[in-house]
Amino acid sequence: MSRPFEQTHARAASRGAHGRDLTTRLPVRACGHDGTGSEHAALVAEVLALHDALVAAPSLEPGPHTDDLFTRLVALAVARRPAAVVAAVLADPRVRERLPDLRARCAAGEYALERCWARRVLAADDPASALAGFPYLQNYRDLTRMEFHAVAGHAPAPPRRALFVGSGPLPLSALLLARHGVAVDAVDVDPEAVALGGALARALGDDVAVTEGDVLGLGDLGGYDLVCLAALVGLAPEDKAAALAHVRARMRPGAMVLARSAHSLRTLLYPVLEVGGSGDAGLGGLDPVAVLHPHTDVVNSVVLARVPG
Repeated sequence: MSRPFEQTHARAASRGAHGRDLTTRLPVRACGHDGTGSEHAALVAEVLALHDALVAAPSLEPGPHTDDLFTRLVALAVARRPAAVVAAVLADPRVRERLPDLRARCAAGEYALERCWARRVLAADDPASALAGFPYLQNYRDLTRMEFHAVAGHAPAPPRRALFVGSGPLPLSALLLARHGVAVDAVDVDPEAVALGGALARALGDDVAVTEGDVLGLGDLGGYDLVCLAALVGLAPEDKAAALAHVRARMRPGAMVLARSAHSLRTLLYPVLEVGGSGDAGLGGLDPVAVLHPHTDVVNSVVLARVPG
């Protein structure tokens, strides 16, 4: 679930795919030693340059400039790197200082991109063909397929009814999950996202109901086999734990909860959900079942947990 930057940045601070040639402003450094420093130093410099460019951008709405910036950032995040290099980049104090703002701008850019494409699809004579042009569609397909099979492989039976929390203005995760034969409801805190997401589901012929609501205001969830939380539901660890605890208390024992996370340099884009032992406070009292870290172009990790009892 993404929010406009002003709202997202405020939450990150208080709680806390997107081509113009930018070579004149953002020098691209090759991996490895280039005579100016180590690989991690070059990567740190690139992260800082990208963040500077996002801060200076007059808007994070889709367009040649922002599309190129976010494309570069995503490519940097998903590229395979030695573990020591990743650790050094993430431990750099300059990166750590900027990380909340960088994630907030990524969330704002994601929201703007999804909103733009939702409107484009809704305005098209053939919505399904228009949606096929969305640049991250395959990423969503791969992630949703991985999530569905992870749940099916760790539960007594595949999920029949699911709730997706934080569906956004382009609710691809909910729509694609429904195409796996799951009855899906979706909820988002943002009224604009709800209006666009609901209209999109109807235009595409998907039986997904999208309603407005905050995760902490959800009532009885006993009818769901699975509740999924988008990566941006609860940016800070304590907020994520509170959201998971609220969901756990309203689901039946044995039901599954899926929360998106991130690993490696993908954590530049999304917050990390740390997983420990049984009853982990970071999981809101849920029992951890599995953690999946893709090493493909899929951006998000998947944390699967079970309601105890």
